[in-house]
Amino acid sequence: MITDQLFENIEQGRLGKLWGYSMGLPKLESMIDGVTKGTYTLLFAGSGIGKSNLMLYSFIYRPLMEHLYDNKFKITMFALEMKADILLAKLLSTYIFEKYHIDLSFKEIYSKKKGYVLPEEYLQIVKECEPWLRQVESVLTIHDKAANADSIYAILMKELEERGTFSETECRKIYTPNDPDLTHLVIVDHAGKLRQKDGRTKKQEIDTLSSYFVYLRNICNISPLMLMQSNRDQSSSARRQLGMFLPQMSDVKETNEVYEDVDITLAIYSPSVDKLKSNNGY
Repeated sequence: MITDQLFENIEQGRLGKLWGYSMGLPKLESMIDGVTKGTYTLLFAGSGIGKSNLMLYSFIYRPLMEHLYDNKFKITMFALEMKADILLAKLLSTYIFEKYHIDLSFKEIYSKKKGYVLPEEYLQIVKECEPWLRQVESVLTIHDKAANADSIYAILMKELEERGTFSETECRKIYTPNDPDLTHLVIVDHAGKLRQKDGRTKKQEIDTLSSYFVYLRNICNISPLMLMQSNRDQSSSARRQLGMFLPQMSDVKETNEVYEDVDITLAIYSPSVDKLKSNNGY
């Protein structure tokens, strides 16, 4: 019965089991409750503004560090723009900075900067972090191959079937997880890189994936995070003349369907890109 579920959720909440995981941004957490179970989030911004960095730090690194060893956090990431090893190298860069107070970019870790070779002392630190990296991989599963909505849905269904049981009543489908305390974050970075299935437009591909996310959120309580680009119109001269700098709902590229599906929309804006000395009192 749905009423039984309602009262069970009330009791779970009173035990603190519905609290969101830390994002490392207290002010933002006070508004959206952190990384929470069963919450579908849209994160969008223009190219180079920092949406992937925010995703890596606040949705992966911070909650992962809080729940790296308790088996209460699982991330399935579809990295359609960034190679899996580079993603791990960026997480490692943050970890080294916090643990050893050494600022090493992923390019320095890889000795990709021209004329730079990672010093032996830093190489030893990187090697010391190998157990941490392997533990991260036990929590974070990265798929960095081309994918469409159907292939992502198939991968998620396989994972969910391994960690729970699907059943049906006369009225609805039910999913019973093996561990009801597990928070399962599913990230797509970014939607514009989805491979189109034959006959689908880019909009239809994104909309199809979003409908799958809504279904799995409602049935399985997963927490999808969809990253999307902003339209170039956001920085048009006409809007600048009107002082309309901040992102709008209509700025989401390709489709507005995702905006209508999600529980939370986050947009990143960089006043420095628009050469503003101040914005909204900041």
